[in-house]
Amino acid sequence: MTTILCTLYNSLYLDKGLVLYDSLCKNAKDFKLYVLCMDDRCYDVLTSIHQKYHIPVRLKDLESEDKELLKAKFNRPTSEYCWTCSSAFIKYVLQHFEEQICTYVDADMYFYNDPQILIDEMLSIKKSVMVIPHRFPKATEYLAKTVGKYCVEFNTFLNTKESLNVLDFWQKRCIECCSNLGDGIHWGDQKYLEELVQKFDCVYVCQHNGAGIAPWNITLYYYNENELIYKPDNKSCSLIFYHFQSISYITKSIVDTNIDNKADKYFIENIYKPYLVALDIKKEELSKKYGIYELIREHPYKHSKFWFVKKYSLGQYILFLNRKMQGRIILDIRHM
Repeated sequence: MTTILCTLYNSLYLDKGLVLYDSLCKNAKDFKLYVLCMDDRCYDVLTSIHQKYHIPVRLKDLESEDKELLKAKFNRPTSEYCWTCSSAFIKYVLQHFEEQICTYVDADMYFYNDPQILIDEMLSIKKSVMVIPHRFPKATEYLAKTVGKYCVEFNTFLNTKESLNVLDFWQKRCIECCSNLGDGIHWGDQKYLEELVQKFDCVYVCQHNGAGIAPWNITLYYYNENELIYKPDNKSCSLIFYHFQSISYITKSIVDTNIDNKADKYFIENIYKPYLVALDIKKEELSKKYGIYELIREHPYKHSKFWFVKKYSLGQYILFLNRKMQGRIILDIRHM
């Protein structure tokens, strides 16, 4: 069975998107990855590379078939529009390309096992939609009230009437509002996932503890003789994918991992360092061949950096960064 996946990103995320693709080539038995290119530069690069399992899609092609989506483009910022497009693109893959199933994945992820493992889990109990829980530790469970219990990072939809009804509901909600209001109702495209679980019986919450490990829950895991252990039940699990959320570059070689220094050191040596090296290689390849070299200083959906540059002197800004990164793991690519 071919694993059908889709994602979206612009040229800022080309290095991450290409590393994601490489991880699938290494670990997925058979797959296709549809990529919604949020700018023409991204589309041109991906079509130039001619990767076998990569299917780039122009943003305007999606918009030409979804007039409501196109209207939304003009009443929200770019970041919110990207979130608005996630549900629309899943539907586009199912209907335009006539795929029987599609899973949305975030571009800043890396697969260490075949993603079909998770999809088979859903299919085995005859469900048609799947979401992944955040699995917040008790100390930060309160975050679920704001950002939601479930994460938009690996969301599967079958091409069936009941599944499409769920997808239509989600898409309609995203078109209505995709802002991070933090009011317990709205948080991009993500907070709505709770409504899907509550309203539709066909929605399944993934039970595999090796899916969706990320900075927000990394302290719930540790390695024992190279075996991944989930602390709450003290049972081993295989790592399916890791979500490298909010990696940011302080300089070309100094990277803020966005993870707590209490994280198991195995993650640093065997997960983060190889991933950062892979990104660095992609950056160099993109620079040499296409003149593209992007360093994300802060997550594109955060805008605080502009405010701090305007409000603070350079010395005060550096002091702010030092305070912000206290307790976080900072890595130097030159020493890997």
